[in-house]
This record gives sequence, structure tokens and C-alpha cells, in this order.
Amino acid sequence: MPKCIASSSLGAKPDTYLYKLAQAQGILATIGSDDSLRLFDASLNLLSRAPSCHLGVSCLDVLSHQTLITAGRDGAIRLWDTRAKPAAANLSEPNNRALSALACHGERYIAAGTDSAKEGLGDVSVLLFDVRNPAGPLRHYAESHTDAITQLAFHQLQPHVLLSGSTDGLVSLFDIEHADEEDALQQVLNPRSAVHCAGFLAPDQAYVFTTDEHFLIYSLTVNAEDTVDEKSVVADFGDVRKGLDCMYVIDLLRDPSSGQPLVACGHNEKRTLSLVQLAGPGPWAFGQRVELPAAHGDEVVRDLLLTADRRAYTCGEDGQVKVWQL
Repeated sequence: MPKCIASSSLGAKPDTYLYKLAQAQGILATIGSDDSLRLFDASLNLLSRAPSCHLGVSCLDVLSHQTLITAGRDGAIRLWDTRAKPAAANLSEPNNRALSALACHGERYIAAGTDSAKEGLGDVSVLLFDVRNPAGPLRHYAESHTDAITQLAFHQLQPHVLLSGSTDGLVSLFDIEHADEEDALQQVLNPRSAVHCAGFLAPDQAYVFTTDEHFLIYSLTVNAEDTVDEKSVVADFGDVRKGLDCMYVIDLLRDPSSGQPLVACGHNEKRTLSLVQLAGPGPWAFGQRVELPAAHGDEVVRDLLLTADRRAYTCGEDGQVKVWQL
């Protein structure tokens, strides 16, 4: 059974939520509700802290083996070299709109999604930046979503394909080689509920978890002339809370050694955190599960990071980062 081998607040105050985890060049990082970016080592020793890294930090990702990237509701995107404390570079949403999602491809391209100000069509955008040209975005798609962008992901084999998910209940797939949005939009998936998380499950399939814990898998017809939704559903698991014995889903992860997809989910009342194998694809089904007992107590676990040394790092609304030996 997995064992918690370390736990730390990394100096955060007791009422701090820790949102997200990332790892670059062996250095781990987390962002929290106190708007700080914290870097720490595998033993949870705090290496550095960047207070007020954003006014409303919302996103954390990895751009390269030594560069982290953050975004916030201040409309800023910042690159951080893990070897130095100050931000290495800055990019900006042209209208300083709040940013709610990030994705990176290689060491060059950054996709960013905006939050909604409830101003109607054109209020929400999916943007593509080239870090070599920080003056402004290369692409600006503003007509495909009508509410906050919650998820962005680049296709693992076709990096010109970008997926976006939104609280408007739609998932869009863009070919970013096209500047014109009508030409760029290749496929639309409609899970009919706000998108919590989404991404590419296989080269020709995408997954979606909604905020009401429904789980769907879709086939992709990238470069198709017509958008597709219902006809492309490969599997509809419905509400997975009963089947997974959980109260909420965190995300779909990959086992670093095998590439096996794993669903991370939590149960506040039982104080458990689970990793459940997703076996397939013929057909897709839930398989073996591993329990992380006690988890973060009755607080929500916000993120889980798996590393190649068979460890799991978790963070949550209790303001703690924990290390688990799997």
C-alpha cells in the first residue's frame, strides 16, 4: 500500500490552498491562493518563493527541462528559470484579460485561454504565443467559446492540433497552422456540461471529464470538413462517482513508466485519494486501483504529480504538499 513519507506546508499559512504541481529539471513547484510560486526539492525542502508572482495566479506548467511557466488573472504569462528566482520573461494577453488555462509545446509555443467577463461573443479567447516574439499572440481565436476556458492541450503526435475545453460545455479542436478561426476549427465535441478537464487519450481519441463528474471518450476526425459531436462518442461512462467510489475527479494522468492512463479521484468523507487504471481501448474500462490512505483529510486534493521514481506528489486545500511512495 502507498505510504505518505513526507508532508509540508512549504511555509504557507494555514488558510492557503495549493492548486497545482509541476516538475522541471528535478525541481518541483506549486502555486497557491496566496499568489506565490514555490520551488522545492524531492524532500519538500523549500528552495525559493516568488511572492505575488501574479495578481491571482491561476496556472502552472512546464515549458522546458528548466523553465516553468505561470499565468494569472492579471493577464500576464511569466517564464521562470528554475536556476534563478526572477521571472525570465513576460508575455501578456493583449487586453489584460484574466487567464484561466495554459498548455505548452516544445520550448517555443504557449497556448493560453481567458476567463469570461460575461460580455458576450468574442469575450473569451484561445491564444497562441511564440516565446521568441513576445510582442503579441500569433493566433487569436475568439468565436468558438462563450465561457471560461478551463483546459488546453496539444496533440502528442500532431502538435499543430490544439484542444480547448470550456465551461460553455464544448471542446474545440483547432489546427493552429490556420490564422483564420473558421479554417482552424476542425471539430467540436459537446459533452453538454461544463468541462472540468480534457485531453488526448490516444492519437485518435480525446477524453472529457465534466464538472458534474461525467466521463466521455470521443474519436477524433482531425481535418474533417464537418464538425462532429454525438456521432464521435466512443464511450460514455456517465457519472463516475459511484463506479469509482469517489466524490470528485482530479484528472487523467499517465504512469511515467508504462504510459498507462490513470484516473485520479478523491473522496472527502472517506478521506481517500485513488488512482484507477483505465484499461483499453477495446473497450475502455476501469481496472485496478491504488488507494492513498488519509489523503489530505477531508479537504479537496487539487493536483497529483507522478514521477519516474515511483513517487506521487499531492497538494490540496489543506495547504499541504505530500509525498507518497507507491
